[in-house]
Amino acid sequence: MKQPGQFNCPQCGAPFSAADVDAAQNTVTCGSCGHAVPWNSLVRENESPAPLPTPPRHLTVQKEDGKITLTYRHSRFKVLLSLGFALVWGLITLFLLRLSLGPAKTDFALPVFTTFFAVSEAFIIFICVDMLLGKVVVRAEPGRGALFRGIGPLGSTWTFLLPMQADVAVERPGGDGDKYRRISIPQPSGRPFYFSGGISEPDVLEYIALVLRRFRA
Repeated sequence: MKQPGQFNCPQCGAPFSAADVDAAQNTVTCGSCGHAVPWNSLVRENESPAPLPTPPRHLTVQKEDGKITLTYRHSRFKVLLSLGFALVWGLITLFLLRLSLGPAKTDFALPVFTTFFAVSEAFIIFICVDMLLGKVVVRAEPGRGALFRGIGPLGSTWTFLLPMQADVAVERPGGDGDKYRRISIPQPSGRPFYFSGGISEPDVLEYIALVLRRFRA
């Protein structure tokens, strides 16, 4: 951590001294002109953090004006696997539909199974479209962030805060044996903000958590 004397007042340019820092209020007040600034913000602005590592596959990073945007899209393998499953399920649905319209249409169980497969096929197609065209976008700036999940401009956006002391972590709600992971961000309200965005790759979640830690303020 740098010492106060290594920073200059942004108002008058005079160097700060240790006596200018009020740790309890997290402020530093210039002894020359009386200008006060948040101590943590001053340190953050003047320190050069280590560059971010190379982002994982399927995650793109865009930086602009002290902000960062992370965009995640599903892998082609997952998309093709889902499309293949949807195709097989659709063929089964068409086969059952043909049977239900034929001589076996008097069978009570057949229409029930056909309806189940048809409804399931619609849901599977929706999942495939989401995987093919959908995206997860995480935007962060000092002290706050936003999460978007949707297709193109259509979707939902959630906002959250990034307090200085927040322990941003990737956790497994069900314990070490749980494959599901999510990012946890403590909020001033006492209720953490959780999200995974449908992202199953642990390295992608860890990278997003690393970026969010750097924007705590």
